[in-house]
Amino acid sequence: MIDSIQHKEWKRYIGAAVACLIIYMFIDIVPLIKASESDEYGGKAISKAEAEQTASKFAEELVGREADSANAVHQSDKLMNGYISRDELTEAYADQYDKQFPTDTYQVEVDFDGAGGKGYVYVHMQNKRIVAWNLHGGEPVVDTDPRLNEQAIALLEEQGFRAEELTSGAAYPNGEWGVKPAGYTIGESQLQVTVAVSMIDGKPVMIKYKPSFIAPAEYRDYVEGQDRWAQFMTGFGFILMSFILFVLAVIYAVLYRRHTSFKRGIVLTIIYFVTYVIINLNVLDGIRASLGEQTDFSGQILITAVFTVLLSIPMAGSIYISLVAGDGLWKAQGRSLWPRFGQPGYGTYVWRSMGLGYCFAAILFALQAAIFIGLKYTIGTWSTSDVTQSPYNMAYLWLMPVLAWAAAISEEAVFRFFGIGLFRKWFKNTFVAALIPTISWALGHVMYPLYPSSTRLIELMIIGLIFSFIFVRYGLITAMFTHAIFNSVGVAITIFTVGSAFDIASGVFFVILPILIAYVIKYMGNKKEKNPPVTTVLPLERQ
Repeated sequence: MIDSIQHKEWKRYIGAAVACLIIYMFIDIVPLIKASESDEYGGKAISKAEAEQTASKFAEELVGREADSANAVHQSDKLMNGYISRDELTEAYADQYDKQFPTDTYQVEVDFDGAGGKGYVYVHMQNKRIVAWNLHGGEPVVDTDPRLNEQAIALLEEQGFRAEELTSGAAYPNGEWGVKPAGYTIGESQLQVTVAVSMIDGKPVMIKYKPSFIAPAEYRDYVEGQDRWAQFMTGFGFILMSFILFVLAVIYAVLYRRHTSFKRGIVLTIIYFVTYVIINLNVLDGIRASLGEQTDFSGQILITAVFTVLLSIPMAGSIYISLVAGDGLWKAQGRSLWPRFGQPGYGTYVWRSMGLGYCFAAILFALQAAIFIGLKYTIGTWSTSDVTQSPYNMAYLWLMPVLAWAAAISEEAVFRFFGIGLFRKWFKNTFVAALIPTISWALGHVMYPLYPSSTRLIELMIIGLIFSFIFVRYGLITAMFTHAIFNSVGVAITIFTVGSAFDIASGVFFVILPILIAYVIKYMGNKKEKNPPVTTVLPLERQ
């Protein structure tokens, strides 16, 4: 009988879980609801189809050619979003400039018929306003043409600028014209506008209009340095360590093969493989957005998709061998932290694991919120945007929660199940054994859009040690349930704020999915116990 989780063990944590859930609601959820209610557009964005239709119509009218196709992605000014977040200028920017110069837009690539090439139109995500564009066509008016300044100013006046604001304009060698309109500032950032004029059917047409606030050089240099440091920490602390753990897992799977079975972990590995491929193919629009205005990105997208599928094979292999090696290591040390289906009490154990998972997830949400508040007032933590992680760049938003299960299986298998088991054997100390893989796991998250880069390292060191306690005390299944529930709820909250009714229904489904999984396993496990396989014993003379 599996007794690592006693009857009504949840009573130890239910009070803390309820209290933490209430705290989390007040810290994060209530402000999120209030922000949505106070938002002029209710926090809702127009659909990509609407953006594509609006952009196509605008482009056709501007250059006089028919648009063959249009494709919209969410584009974001990561530097400017981070700057106004750090200096607490977000509300001021929204009030003064968001309608005209939003930092988040739909970038619509418009493909013209014939030899017209491609162009880009930027659409406001809430009010459908065309806020920028870069198209092709006509005969360029170059910097040697004395009409350029005059025509550029006249066309900018049509966009709402006044002539007296445009006195600092100058022509660039590439034929474009740039200006810093007077009076358009936020903090130490000033608006810059770049335009290009072409003659189409004998008339000057502004085929490029790109207004944007430029974050101060001090901020850009700081972020560049932090990004380099984050890349180093990820490469050395996470990728290299993951590879070393993979090699060691192969060795220890062979050394401890008599304590385990190579049949173990196959189902979890398959689940991980499928979810990992879905996640990465689902965010190709995010990769497209990260490439900006590249005219030939289709090849890169295809290479990325193929590489993702191929990379998922060795990664799945790493998960599998970590499960096998971890099982052998722990059993050799006298503990069975991953019970198998068919053992007496297995169904009940899984059901209790799920219940504890929800309790621990509630506690972790409040703790995470408190950590971020503490880091904001100590090291000045702030966040920014990342188009590769944007829910608007998901091909199918309703599939976004599968991320929770890929992370739960892979990270608990490699860094908790095998990692702690390995270092506990080496150092004979459970805390030290948990600390080493937790550091490596945390370093794998430092490239998230949070600054300073040490933010997630500190946060996940604390969260990771709690995951380690859950794993060591209650086993792998409890840790995976906790991790999956924690991630599922986090993703679902994002879906609730930006998704359609169908997306929201999917979010709810994934939040309660652990209950359904645990119930099915409990039912099947109990049924197997009540109806054990019948073994026929042959007479002695026939054996």
